[in-house]
Amino acid sequence: MISKRFQIDEENAHKRIDIFLSHEFDSISRGIVQELILKGEVLVNDKVTKRNYKLKTGDLVDITINLEIESNDEAEDIGLDIVFENKDFLIINKQANLTVHPGAGQKDGTLINGLLYKYPKQRDIPRYGVVHRLDKDTSGLMVVARSLKAHTLLTEMIQERVIKRNYYALVHGSPIAGMTIDKPIGRHPKNRLLFCVKEGGREAITHFKVKTKFLNFSLLDVSLETGRTHQIRVHLKHLGHPIAGDAQYSNIKQWKNSSPDEVEAVTSLGRQALHAYSLAFDFEGKAYEFIADIPEAIQNTIKALS
Repeated sequence: MISKRFQIDEENAHKRIDIFLSHEFDSISRGIVQELILKGEVLVNDKVTKRNYKLKTGDLVDITINLEIESNDEAEDIGLDIVFENKDFLIINKQANLTVHPGAGQKDGTLINGLLYKYPKQRDIPRYGVVHRLDKDTSGLMVVARSLKAHTLLTEMIQERVIKRNYYALVHGSPIAGMTIDKPIGRHPKNRLLFCVKEGGREAITHFKVKTKFLNFSLLDVSLETGRTHQIRVHLKHLGHPIAGDAQYSNIKQWKNSSPDEVEAVTSLGRQALHAYSLAFDFEGKAYEFIADIPEAIQNTIKALS
């Protein structure tokens, strides 16, 4: 169970309570917030409220989230790359082309299936211990809780933005040396499977600096302040520098002064060139930092562009 209290300031006054809370929690949709309101698990000034309540300056908002235990998914030997484990959490270096959660279109072959095979006791933890996720074709580091206590602590750390996550992204073009992208993200109006920068979307903040520049591409070191779905991919596309190999957010096939070797290097990658290489946080007074090398496929593409 997670309980949190907010005191409304002038900036958030006059917002609908369901919109405000869905913006505050990275992993909870507006629909789930509305369900919690209907169940009486959201209080304003110690009283039940309605989903369309307009917040006022000074309001005290309490929300309680009871996380359900999942148990229906099957165990399967996936061959996960476990970087570190202790009694509290696991660090997994997820490979590309691996979906995290089973869904309507995919019941097996996911990270969860592999997690349950190697660690059957994960069934006793909400969401099997997964507190954040990576896109199917994004590789890199994830933290997974191994106990109810750790799940609560890590979930709160994700929400409070104290877990530092860094990515390498190979992008088209040459961005400036570094910047912060502070643009809200919401569902794409024409394709509900995609996201875009839009007014009224959920707060999303991405920082990056340029690590290496090539003729037509740049390797960026990206850090997240929030964790919206497809956040890095959407923000970099919006900036005009989509991630190389990202078939969903980039239709670039040729580019200025491109050579056949460059085109082949990118089109044959078969995934977006995005890798979560660093994960750092403090857990119960001890500092942890984990690093995962850039996968060979992306390294080969970078060599071809150099």
